[in-house]
Amino acid sequence: MPIHRIHRIHRASRILPALALLLSGMLRITVDAQIPGGQTGFNPALLQLFGNHKAFTTKVELRMTDAAGKDVVKTPMGMALLDRRVRVEVNINQITSSTLDAEGLNMFKRAGMDQVVSILRPDDSRTMVIFPTAKVYAEEPMTESDASGFSEAHKVEASDIGKESFDGHPCVKRRVTVTSSSGKKVQGTIWNATDLKDFPVKIQLPEGSSMVEMTFKDVKLQRPDVSLFQPTAGFTRYESMEKLIQDRVFKAFAK
Repeated sequence: MPIHRIHRIHRASRILPALALLLSGMLRITVDAQIPGGQTGFNPALLQLFGNHKAFTTKVELRMTDAAGKDVVKTPMGMALLDRRVRVEVNINQITSSTLDAEGLNMFKRAGMDQVVSILRPDDSRTMVIFPTAKVYAEEPMTESDASGFSEAHKVEASDIGKESFDGHPCVKRRVTVTSSSGKKVQGTIWNATDLKDFPVKIQLPEGSSMVEMTFKDVKLQRPDVSLFQPTAGFTRYESMEKLIQDRVFKAFAK
């Protein structure tokens, strides 16, 4: 194999851990460091911040900044929730990042993996990462602890800070504390839109010296169709992300 192709494959393999942080957008960035509980990369405690809203679709702008307020990661996403089922869509072409390797991301685009849909199904203990352009997906089982985390009780305490408008919505700004069953706590700030039945149109969560901010637009409080939480019929199934990556990326650059 030509040496330049070996180098490309090596670069693709090195970016996999970093890309994994973005495959699920907020699923991968709001991890254990921010909200207690959860081991999958998505923390079920995050759902507590949506209050009584158990079913909705929305567009999300996710932004992670460093201690100086400079962007580390910024990306738009689509999100749907149906009871405990979660779907997040990310377009790699729209990701702005100071940490991810641009050439490595281009490799995934070339392999047809630029559109990414992540689905969590704690109701039947499985996760799926779908690449619609390539018509492939990886499906893996959830661990028992991951699945049980979605039904774990979390204590949520909120105190009003004041009233603000955000993106045209009248909001009550609140400081919120989420406490896990083990007693671990974390604080964040949410903006509950009073014209959207207190849906949080903005969420800020600290991560060490950094900040994760999620803003929500085009919020629809109707129940999304259950088909959104299934892979499209006819897509090729892989039993792990590792095998999917090997087949799609490594082979693409070995030709």
